[in-house]
Amino acid sequence: MTSKIYFVFVSAFAGYILGRTVELAQYQQIFSYIISILVFTTIFPSMLLFRFEKLNISKKPLIASLFLNFVFSPVYAFIVLKVIQNEIMSLSLASLLLMPVPSMNAMYVLISGGALELSVSLMTINFLMGVALYPALLSILTGIHGIEINIFQIVRSLLVVIVLPIILGQIIGKFTTPSREKISRLTEISLNALVFTIFFSKAEFVHPSSFITQIPYSASFIIGAILLSELISRAGKIKKEEHLSYVFVSAGKNNSTVIAIVTLSLSPIYAVYVMFHQFIQIFLLLMYARVKAEKII
Repeated sequence: MTSKIYFVFVSAFAGYILGRTVELAQYQQIFSYIISILVFTTIFPSMLLFRFEKLNISKKPLIASLFLNFVFSPVYAFIVLKVIQNEIMSLSLASLLLMPVPSMNAMYVLISGGALELSVSLMTINFLMGVALYPALLSILTGIHGIEINIFQIVRSLLVVIVLPIILGQIIGKFTTPSREKISRLTEISLNALVFTIFFSKAEFVHPSSFITQIPYSASFIIGAILLSELISRAGKIKKEEHLSYVFVSAGKNNSTVIAIVTLSLSPIYAVYVMFHQFIQIFLLLMYARVKAEKII
């Protein structure tokens, strides 16, 4: 299951290497159209499976996840905007930290031995709240730091990236619903194509030193969220399975959605830093899931 996710690393590396060998400045408008199409095809398939069904909620994990996603994450995003001097990197990270629920959450929960049904319910609530609060939180944080951002562009991208696919998914889903395997395969292909295209078209702006600089900020957020969730679960006497149902929803962020948002509303170069965070996130959350799985076994 985990082997497929490493293709995203290969896509990024291949795109970067090829992009450094050719001159692409005159084709940027074409790449912009291609990226827009790939953004939609990456997000839309999963929305075919999105269903507003009865939720299975446990109170303590829900409160813990909401606290981590809508108190701890915005505070950390505020610090990022204050501390990081590279404005593109800081805005990319801040934009990412405000969108909860990693797309691979179910995989982490299954590997670690968490309660998947509960986690799916927590995913739904946190994701919908994240979408609703995203423009306001980003506007407040950037406004405090005097960073100019067109919030209407953000709202428009949210409509294109999330709201429109959900509506279309609900309509089409009434007539036909492809298998999860087919949807997963299509999403995987589109995401890898999107990552390749972004790194290929923006290779001249991608510097390995930026990735090294970003590691402490991305890693400290993820590790901090995990440690805080451990403290909350122990203080609240939350069961291990319930703890594992919300920790990944909170420590992980929805990189694919934010890549789509910043690509459409800002510039594809912002997506590069989101991808950097995704590399770190995958590594740390997989490591944590496997450690927890060993303890359960």
